[in-house]
Amino acid sequence: MSGSRVALVVANDRYDDPGLRRLVAPAQDASALAEVLADPAVGGFEVQVLRNASAQAIRIAVEDFFADRVPEDLLLLHFSCHGLKNAAGELYLAVADTRPSRLASTAVAADFVNRQMADSRAQRIALFLDCCYGGAFPRGMVVRAAGEAQVQDAFARQADVGGGRGRVVVTASSAMEYAFEGGQLTTGAAPAPSVFTGAVVDGLTTGEADRDGDGWVGLTELVGFVSDQVHRVTPNQNPQMWTFGSQGELLIARSRIRRITAAPLAAELVEAMESPLPAARFGVVDYLRERLSDADLGQAYAAWQALHRMALDDSRKVSEAAAAAITSAVPKVTPPELTLDDTGAAEARLEGPPLALTAVASAADGWLTVEQDGSLIRVQVGEAGPGASPATALLLTGPTGELSIPVRVTSTDTASKPQPAATPQPPPLYVEQDKPAPKEPEQKTVVAAPTQPWWLVAVLTLAAAFLVLVNWPGSTNSRKLWYDPDPTGWYVYRTWIDSAILASFGAVVASLLLRFAGPLALGVLIGCVVSLLEDSLVILVGGISADETSAWAVTVGVTAALIVVLVLTQRPRTWPLRPVKPLPAALVVAGGLLLVVALSIQDSSGYSLLTVTPLFLLEPLVTVALAWSALASVDAVRRTWLTAGTLTLAVLGAIAAIPTWTEGHSVPVFLVYLVGNVLLAAGVLIPGRRLPSRP
Repeated sequence: MSGSRVALVVANDRYDDPGLRRLVAPAQDASALAEVLADPAVGGFEVQVLRNASAQAIRIAVEDFFADRVPEDLLLLHFSCHGLKNAAGELYLAVADTRPSRLASTAVAADFVNRQMADSRAQRIALFLDCCYGGAFPRGMVVRAAGEAQVQDAFARQADVGGGRGRVVVTASSAMEYAFEGGQLTTGAAPAPSVFTGAVVDGLTTGEADRDGDGWVGLTELVGFVSDQVHRVTPNQNPQMWTFGSQGELLIARSRIRRITAAPLAAELVEAMESPLPAARFGVVDYLRERLSDADLGQAYAAWQALHRMALDDSRKVSEAAAAAITSAVPKVTPPELTLDDTGAAEARLEGPPLALTAVASAADGWLTVEQDGSLIRVQVGEAGPGASPATALLLTGPTGELSIPVRVTSTDTASKPQPAATPQPPPLYVEQDKPAPKEPEQKTVVAAPTQPWWLVAVLTLAAAFLVLVNWPGSTNSRKLWYDPDPTGWYVYRTWIDSAILASFGAVVASLLLRFAGPLALGVLIGCVVSLLEDSLVILVGGISADETSAWAVTVGVTAALIVVLVLTQRPRTWPLRPVKPLPAALVVAGGLLLVVALSIQDSSGYSLLTVTPLFLLEPLVTVALAWSALASVDAVRRTWLTAGTLTLAVLGAIAAIPTWTEGHSVPVFLVYLVGNVLLAAGVLIPGRRLPSRP
């Protein structure tokens, strides 16, 4: 790419004002960002870092940064600090000498940055704001706890910039507010740790942000990757991106990962692979071995995949030939062992067919730095030095396998120690795509959990309201919830606190809040609908519906339709069931077992709820299944609504057990049922493992 690539990273983790001292920004992550941007193999930027500088020094640096540029330049400005608002709602960036009561003179105004961006001749500018926004005003000056800072409005002037110039503003969140009183952070307001910059560094360092596998990390790809990473740690934080006049993708960094899509095999070749004649299959292996060295990586990768299938052939000759061809495609390095000389550096060369040459080199330990230029790999001891362990390894990871190359630093203590030879590892589950990855749109606003459409809210609300009418209790003791005439003679009347009417009302409220409460409302809605569906199935199929058969039949139809609508609109693509953490899993299983025990407890007549109908077992099975799915979910949004759904089922289940105490005079059944639901709730409420904010 032509033009200069220049970055300015402004980081603040120390503030003179006592009211801001507790708001510690992740300056160490900003330093890591500067390092990866300056890496010639990744960002290739000329990077300047300002840390804990005064407002005046930052304003001068920002003006110099945007001045005297040419149209071909790519400029990246990153702020890691805190955003404050004045009484007029204008955004300011807090720096080392900022006084919340004097924002205009001691902070960096967003409007100032806005003007410098608009006046710059550079056609490609990206602004990153890793900030939280809120009110910080002396007592009595304005009403405390003002609304969110409108970042898009603060930089709206960029939309008027013409001449083919594109500006992109990326923020760590839409609005994260802290309330101040008299310039001090209010009691109980604890700032959350920033994961935004760490996710940016992670995406650039690993190359995982290169979603289309073209060897470049575009800004849209990067923000999409960062949003996914941030949501796994803090589901309520929503990174945002605004584009102003941007045409095409801004290429931020090179990718260290190559995604290779296997080309389809010819139908004749596939047919020959299934031939009953071993000689024909052996000929296929010979052909695939040649294709494995093809410069067309898609063809070579398809041949490599096909050879793996042929390696399982029942003919020993065919399988051995396929295995030998696979081994020839594993990346090799010359020399097979690296010894760092007095300069602390060494070089190695990657060898093999073109597919093997796509392998990526990395260091097993942080004190070793690795640079890769095509097939040439340079390793060097970092500034920290090897420390007490001068032996490490150079790791090569590619689509055809992994390789570990021993690396040692020459010293009197280690020179005589033998090092293990390079050992090929079995091929990993590399980045494999049977279909080309869809290309990201060139301009895209990144949001968190999708906002549900109004038509869906309307449909769900009307259906839930209909369920309220169907399950209306009426006058006291006028309608039975269920009735078992033989052999127990047990029955339960509908009341205003039975699980059916509460679930119906809960579904109405959750539907109305669906656009505002997001995953939480979705989870409550699913819990209420599932509770009604399982209750109606148990009562209807179990033959205990008595005079309420039509009501329960309608409830089955409506709730089943709602489940179908939710599945079609939410489109869950995968449904992992493992891994789960041992303690939450144990609590969920124990809770489910206690629910089964409660159903089995007999009264003085020898009857239990399972005597009424064994279908009562459906409730613990469904609740445990939903709880287990919540524990295994790796997506933060899905885990949120699954957890909310499980809690809703647990609460409704405990409410449904109340008649066993009040009318059945069976306190043990109620208590065991209550404890079981409490254990289920505790299991899903234990927080999952958080991902690191830095690589």
